[in-house]
Amino acid sequence: MALVHVHGIGNRKADAVGRSAALRDELLRRHLLPATGHSPGALLSSPWWGELVTEPAWGWASLAPDEVESLGGEGEDLLEEALAEALADAVAGPEQRHAEQVLTATARVSLQRAIDLLALAGTDDEESDPGALAALVAFCARATAYWAEKTTEGARGDGAAFFAWLEDLEEDDEFLDRLHDEITDWERRTGRGPAEAGPRPWESFGVEDVLPPRAVRAMHRLRALEISVRTRPLVAGVRRWAARPMALLMGDVMGYFAERGTRDMPGQIVKRIADSLDEAARNAKLRGEPLVVLAHSMGGNIVHDVLSHFRPDVRVDLLVTVGTQIGLFEELKLFASSNHEVPNPRCPKVTALPNVDRWINVLDRSDPLAFAAAPIFAGAEDLVFRTGAWWAHGGYLTSCDFHARLARRVGQPT
Repeated sequence: MALVHVHGIGNRKADAVGRSAALRDELLRRHLLPATGHSPGALLSSPWWGELVTEPAWGWASLAPDEVESLGGEGEDLLEEALAEALADAVAGPEQRHAEQVLTATARVSLQRAIDLLALAGTDDEESDPGALAALVAFCARATAYWAEKTTEGARGDGAAFFAWLEDLEEDDEFLDRLHDEITDWERRTGRGPAEAGPRPWESFGVEDVLPPRAVRAMHRLRALEISVRTRPLVAGVRRWAARPMALLMGDVMGYFAERGTRDMPGQIVKRIADSLDEAARNAKLRGEPLVVLAHSMGGNIVHDVLSHFRPDVRVDLLVTVGTQIGLFEELKLFASSNHEVPNPRCPKVTALPNVDRWINVLDRSDPLAFAAAPIFAGAEDLVFRTGAWWAHGGYLTSCDFHARLARRVGQPT
């Protein structure tokens, strides 16, 4: 396995790990793996360490569960949160919210947010065809490229104020058809085309003549889900209490540090991540490909602990940390490798890890759980990405725009 993804907080149950993992992995195959020189058949590994953290004795009774809503993890809750946020931003009043205009209303505020919402809605578990999600991601990747060049990645504007053609649309069917036509026309005029060659991997009938089936199914799924979201107080769907994610972070952090063990006798979590890195390193060497590690949130802290102390012999070509607390934890000297004498006049930063060739750290300034690394660590590259989500901590890895930008950055020199 040439790419290892290490998940973040709140993934205590298997279903929380798997629901949006397919979208995340397909986006990685579409963007980051090619950018790092991997072959199309490169394998992904996602070691699940959440099950190894000690469960709370009273089952989170301290959170007052009747008053707070769940973090959402990576399943239907995440889609509901994204939809509620999109509706809150895109719609002026309840009387204007129509199930036929979920994507259209969102696009009038931000076309890229509508693209990301479409991709997220397409991550249902009922589709057995492995190529169906790939076709949807390919369409969303083309749409993201169109949006990025037209708006200079949002710098020149977005939504109906920039894309005048959005004002003429009344239903999401029209929006998807028109988006396809705009992309196709842009590709024809610029000499660009979809990466896939050959016939379309879907049947043609009506709207499916221009779109992969999952895009159409995602649209219908959004229509049905919009009704349930609209029947709840919209603010409740958008403004989640922060108590649960903060408690999950505290539980995972304290549980990990209490049980991480020593170099001679590592704890279960350290051993699981180290074993996954070892297997990926062996596969990368056999295939002649680089070893890439992508870690989110608490997963980044664990990976840093493993690479800096427990397994400094594992060599990583590219480390990408997203929404992590590595900088904060080093300031508090919580890592096994932390040196309390740093910083000092002769050594203002922690020395770069000799076994990591390149480290990119991504944060959204509106993410309360994301911290910078470059002021603390030599060699770290801090990059800011605006997810556009209220709960930004969960908005990175399912964003088409994030993956496209990351792939481009990886192809650029440090």
